[in-house]
Amino acid sequence: MSKNIVSVYDTITKRYVEIEVSEKIRTYYNRTQWNIDDNNKSFYKHEIQFSALKGNINGELENFQEFRTENDDVERRVIQNIKCEKLYSCLNELSEDERRLIFAIYFENKTENEVACFLHTTQQNIHKKKRRILCKLNKLLRSQ
Repeated sequence: MSKNIVSVYDTITKRYVEIEVSEKIRTYYNRTQWNIDDNNKSFYKHEIQFSALKGNINGELENFQEFRTENDDVERRVIQNIKCEKLYSCLNELSEDERRLIFAIYFENKTENEVACFLHTTQQNIHKKKRRILCKLNKLLRSQ
């Protein structure tokens, strides 16, 4: 009785290892490898094939950079979260009136005119207050 051995890449040890599998698994494995090889030769030359992901300039086995998007950038998301935490921390240092004005304009998407009507004042007054508050926020953000 012959053993069914397949050679697979172990990403932990970064070596190929041989493992014993059932006849069914070996058949499917070989069929998959045949399909990958066949795709390399004839299908979709203008598209990235799975087998094209094997190997790159540095000699690594897998290179899935083609599937990364800007949204997957963990570092960018972490920095964005830190900036948001810093902003909310600075917003908490504003007075209640200042915070309410900023939230109305930037978080509730109200116009200066809408805020002015609600607070029974002019749009110009709201604009001046908003600019002063933003300058104050800028100083708070820089000091942290």
